[in-house]
Amino acid sequence: MAQELKVIQDFYDLSLYMTGRILTFPRNLRYGLGLAMERRLQDVLALLVRARYTPGAAKEPVLREVNIELEVLRFQLRQATELRALPLKSQHHALERLTAVGQQVGGWLRSLRPPSP
Repeated sequence: MAQELKVIQDFYDLSLYMTGRILTFPRNLRYGLGLAMERRLQDVLALLVRARYTPGAAKEPVLREVNIELEVLRFQLRQATELRALPLKSQHHALERLTAVGQQVGGWLRSLRPPSP
């Protein structure tokens, strides 16, 4: 595989981790909340790839959409933990990775702004 942007690779790793955790959800949550989380993970990955190939300042709206999706995913993780589908330790690990991805997206957004005089 060609050299990938770190943010994309980190999110891909998070996606793999979460997919493994979602498979352990109880059946009644796996096909509702679990499926919604899997779709959101795939959507964010697609947005990150889209941002990579979008020219210049047009990346900003795509990256802002990534931030929104990451925030919704954060709430879904919380919900999964409160419903006892996701162990607290797994939630903590996923949130650490999610925070790291969010910081990278924030840095990417800041890099698009022109420098202050």
